[in-house]
Amino acid sequence: MQDQMTTREKLRLQAKRQFWTRGYSSVSVRQIAKAAGVDVALISRYFGGKRGIFEATIEDAFNVFDEPPRTEQDLIDLFVTMFKDAPRSDADPSAVRMLLMNAHDETVGTLVRQQYHDQFHAHLSHILVDQQRAALLMAVLFGFSVVEKSLHIEGIAPPKSPAYEAQLRYMIDAALTFAPA
Repeated sequence: MQDQMTTREKLRLQAKRQFWTRGYSSVSVRQIAKAAGVDVALISRYFGGKRGIFEATIEDAFNVFDEPPRTEQDLIDLFVTMFKDAPRSDADPSAVRMLLMNAHDETVGTLVRQQYHDQFHAHLSHILVDQQRAALLMAVLFGFSVVEKSLHIEGIAPPKSPAYEAQLRYMIDAALTFAPA
């Protein structure tokens, strides 16, 4: 027997797809309800409104550590795997794409940045024992993602290929071995 998604789950899934690929300010509750195939009033009923449903999409967006990596190498391996296997379609958008689309938004940007910090960056800084290295690592990962997914610059190997993994590892290593002058 096939599991049926609840109305709440359908709304959350469609909101995630819309908000994470188009950005909070570019999406209306009517668009979400239409994509979910339900009445728009149900968004208020289940989530209290647009912001509530957005918050529901990001409540666990940055919980990528089932078990926090113990070593820096474990962390690098985790990121390489995450990026190699990351969704590359709007049907299942990634947390990286959500950040790129929403962290600057006037309405939800502060919330997004706080969730990112609390759920992810604080753990990353702890593992790397250095705020600067954590910041540089994230700059590399986001930059790599933008070049690959948004700019489509030739020279980035195809995802899931050994060359892609080698390029990503090289960039991560460069960020983590930076030594200030």
